[in-house]
Order: sequence, then structure tokens, then C-alpha cells
Amino acid sequence: MSYSMKVLLCSIILLPISANATDFGTQGASFKVIEEPFIQMMKNRMEKVDMEAKKEEIQKRAKYKVENPNPVKNIKPATKDRTFYFDPSYTLDKDAVLPCGKILHKAGVTVNPLEHMDLNRRMFFVDGRNNDQIEWLKEQLKTPSPKVNNQIIEDRVILIGGSVFKLKEELGDSDEDKVYFDQSGELTGKFGIKASPAIVVQDGGMQLKIEEVSL
Repeated sequence: MSYSMKVLLCSIILLPISANATDFGTQGASFKVIEEPFIQMMKNRMEKVDMEAKKEEIQKRAKYKVENPNPVKNIKPATKDRTFYFDPSYTLDKDAVLPCGKILHKAGVTVNPLEHMDLNRRMFFVDGRNNDQIEWLKEQLKTPSPKVNNQIIEDRVILIGGSVFKLKEELGDSDEDKVYFDQSGELTGKFGIKASPAIVVQDGGMQLKIEEVSL
């Protein structure tokens, strides 16, 4: 490259940029960037929520859940009468010790509670959502409770579906304290009840008599 060409290139490179700069003006609106802190953002959103309304909604849901618990699974209205028996015997996994320290039964021994006490209950298992079963229950509660070993037993109503509070109101003052709910199907599962309504009583011996009744 010739000396004159080198001088020309250096002149172009060293030429001040401002000599050829052009102001094109503002292209559209501009805004100042503001980053909202996360905590402040959440606070602003929470302030927009009606907390009283949310609280009332939660309370309503909780109340409904208490008054209308999930029905026991796999229990259907009885389509035929069925009578069977339940042996409450169980095997101890540890020693049964009396308050005085005396061992009543050793671990590994099979024990039947009915050998030591009577079941002074007549239990009715009904679905509170079924009007026919409720009417049947009312008639049953009118009949005198049977006796076990010459002792009068008390009635207990165990719901497998429906509202305990609604049934208590329907039965009235005389029977409202008899109503309970079979939480998680604990009793029906233990007794082997598959259909309702059903009656459970001690048969006078070491077993429980269970009757599923077809209406």
C-alpha cells in the first residue's frame, strides 16, 4: 500500500464521530422503569381481597363439612335380608395389666371382651339421605329395647351417610342424643356390614348378631 493511501485511511479512522452525528429525535413515548418489590406487590394484591368475605366462605365450607361428612364407602341399600354374626375376639399384642399391677391376660392370648362385659347397646346403621330408612328407623325406636342378661340396653343410631344435625332435629328431643356418625367406616368395616339399614345387638352369648334389612 502506498504512503498516500495509508495517510488517507488513518485520516478516516481518526475523524471525530461527532462530525457526522445526526439527531433523529424521539421515536415514540418513553417510560421510567420501576421494579415493584415482591413483598409490596403481594401486599397490594392482598389489600384488594375482601378478607371478611373469604373468611365467611371458609367458615361456611367448614360448617357444611361438619354437618355433611363424606358418606361411608361401599354401603348400599339392602336388597335382601341377611343375618350373620361377629366374633369380637382379638389377640393381645402385649400384657393386659390391671391398675393394681396384676396381669389379667398375657400377650398372645385371644380375648373376647364379651366374657367380661355386655354390649348394652342396640345399634342401628342407617343412611340419613334415604327417607325410607329414616321412616324405618323411627318405627324401630318406638319398639322397646331388648334385654341382654336381664339388662335393658340403650339405642344408638349410627349414620353411614347424611347429616347428624338434620337427623337429630327430625327425631326430636327424646332421641337426638342417640345419633352418631360412622367416621371413615370404622364400625361398618369392623362388623362387616355391606348394606343398610342394619341392626347390631349382642345375641346373649359371646357374639354380636347383625341383621341387614331389605325395605
